[in-house]
Amino acid sequence: MRCPIRELWVLGMLLLTACLHAGPFDGRRIVVDPSASDAASMAATLPASGTIELCVRVASYNIAHARGNEEGKTKNEIARKENLDGIAKLLKDRKIDIAGMTEISKGDLRAKFRNQPKYLAEHAGGMHYVYAENYRRAFGLLATQGNAILSRFPIVWSQNHKLYRSDEKHEQRGCLEALLDLGNGRRLRVLVAHLSLEADESTRQIEDIWDMVSKSREPVLLLGDFNSRPKSDRVKWLSSRMKDTTANVNTTFLSKPDVKIDYIFSYGSVRAGTAFVDGFKQGYSDHGCLINEFRIAYPR
Repeated sequence: MRCPIRELWVLGMLLLTACLHAGPFDGRRIVVDPSASDAASMAATLPASGTIELCVRVASYNIAHARGNEEGKTKNEIARKENLDGIAKLLKDRKIDIAGMTEISKGDLRAKFRNQPKYLAEHAGGMHYVYAENYRRAFGLLATQGNAILSRFPIVWSQNHKLYRSDEKHEQRGCLEALLDLGNGRRLRVLVAHLSLEADESTRQIEDIWDMVSKSREPVLLLGDFNSRPKSDRVKWLSSRMKDTTANVNTTFLSKPDVKIDYIFSYGSVRAGTAFVDGFKQGYSDHGCLINEFRIAYPR
């Protein structure tokens, strides 16, 4: 009896092709680049043997307390519900899996006593969230400010790191660190930072954050408002150690050319797509929402 080796090989290739084209960046599957036009370029996009790639869509967003994008002395600092609803809709429509939020408030007058992290998590489709406060005025009644992580994956652990400041009169900045469970024991470490406007402080802050990143056993995504432009020495220093996955983006603040101060960096077995900005036209914040897609490799 002739063994149908050729037929089995053809069947196997057809099944493999169907799996590989199951859908790019769908959040969970092994994928290849859908724009690849030949077998060699397709093979180059595959994860290493013995690994699986999980795909996530990530956003870094300074929401400015949902006050909008007004400038100058006349700007209204009070949050607007329509902006908060718009931010939640943007996250939902863009199918964001993980969002790092800066300049976000919880239950103070400026936020109209609304818990903004909780509200966004619920209205963006039922996400997990963690919030860390770094600043408060009048016992937290007048204003609060912190960082938050929203995630469609369970958050199994988190810690807030108060960052260096050279003078206690300067605003306290922080870095929120969290460990996410992507399923089957696969973890992702996410850090969300809002850095100082002072160059000497933000330089030290970046060095301290890198120390956290370099010790991680898991792949890392670092998101946030660095208040530093790409050509600054501190951002170039970090870019030599982590990958700036938003290097193609020209602006993240008030849609002004060459005013990029928000970033998404990666470290470890992570590959990035092409970053883009949303939210400028809608005017929910004076910052745009910085978005990118990632393939994160894990052992099978």
